Amino acid sequence: MTELPFQPLQTLNVRQNRALALAAVFQSAQLTHMTALSGRQSTGENGNFYLEQLIKASLNIRPQAKPCSQTLDYFNQLADISLGLKTLESSITQPFNPSPKSKLPKFSQTKLPMSYAMALLHLEKKVYSNPKFVEIIEKSQQKILQQLSFFDNNYLHPSILANLAQTYVDTAGQINPRIMVKGNAEAFKDSSHTNRIRASLFTGLQMAHLWRQSGGSSWSMIFTKRKLLKDIQDLARLQFQVV
Repeated sequence: MTELPFQPLQTLNVRQNRALALAAVFQSAQLTHMTALSGRQSTGENGNFYLEQLIKASLNIRPQAKPCSQTLDYFNQLADISLGLKTLESSITQPFNPSPKSKLPKFSQTKLPMSYAMALLHLEKKVYSNPKFVEIIEKSQQKILQQLSFFDNNYLHPSILANLAQTYVDTAGQINPRIMVKGNAEAFKDSSHTNRIRASLFTGLQMAHLWRQSGGSSWSMIFTKRKLLKDIQDLARLQFQVV
């Protein structure tokens, strides 16, 4: 018996695709939270990997284009969003679990990432209903995709992160109430630190747009928690296939 990476591009149903897009929002929120605590050091190489996957996807989610039918069309594999799946599952189960320390990811907190994710879902609707903001996002995507060739396709290059951060400031950052990220006050004085946080938030905004394109709505998320949890757990099991 060997384990091979599972490629489920043709097997995910509508609900699973929607859950995966939502998990990507929560991955962005978790990376925002982890970065805010102590900067890049708190996310490590795994954090870099997860952020890179989100950036790649966010540059290909076009505001005006017809969305792909499969969320994984924007990613290589389910493992690219495994942090988001764990964060989303934890956010759903921990408040209702009588023994929350059991069988749950050891994240520092779930409350803050969940609040960031919910705020991003709320902001996305306002951003994408504003033609000016949509134009800013489209132009920024084109600019960054052109820049990547000069930086050897390094999606985490400081200039790329700075441009993503500025795009967030020029769009969602103009809408009140703004997302207030809590973390290390000293670290926030470093522009590379704040750029990374805002870049993470921008990817979350894009993932929220993908979620809404796939039929996601705040009301359905609230009233279908059990189904959502089942979808998350099914997706987690699909990460590997025993053959």
